[in-house]
Amino acid sequence: MITDWGVHPMTKSLRSYVMVTAAALVAIGLVMAILLQRAVLPRPLHRPSGTTVIRQPSAAIQPVRTGQLLPTNIAPMATVSVSSTAVSNGQSGAGVADGVVDRNDWVAQGETSGAWIKLAWERPATIHEIDLFDLPDPNDNVLSGMLIFDDGSTIAVEALPPTGAARRVTFPAKVVRSVMFRIDQAQGPQAGLAEIMVIGILER
Repeated sequence: MITDWGVHPMTKSLRSYVMVTAAALVAIGLVMAILLQRAVLPRPLHRPSGTTVIRQPSAAIQPVRTGQLLPTNIAPMATVSVSSTAVSNGQSGAGVADGVVDRNDWVAQGETSGAWIKLAWERPATIHEIDLFDLPDPNDNVLSGMLIFDDGSTIAVEALPPTGAARRVTFPAKVVRSVMFRIDQAQGPQAGLAEIMVIGILER
């Protein structure tokens, strides 16, 4: 039987099926393209809320090749972030990881327990020791804390010596890109560090 338009009914049904199938395939292709684009585009780095960057790495300090030199303090080569900072006497706390134990320290703003400082490197770093120096005021003391590495590991830290000496934390060498020191318990109205040193090798 021939229709009014001279098209066999089976041919018309076939054309409709082909058109619907083609439309469905186009829609699926668009969805897959969007999903692929989202998967490929780099995601922005996440920073904890309240993060304050107090120092970028010094361009004058260059990393060394693994095995070329003995491990050294690589803290000055890190980007330093803190939970907060109390700016006093014109100091921002940027000197807390410059390799010199002086009065250019980091003091958290209105924080004691929970305050933190984080060092991050652009390249992998092989580290095995971290030295922590308490604030010079004997009334402000860190009583306990936690080192948190980006590989998921943690190390509990005992009270920092109030005399200004370093609390030396050693561990089997590990390769990381960042380390955070979180103050879990503190004594006195202020909490922070006079200096933090990270002993290791920053790879090229």
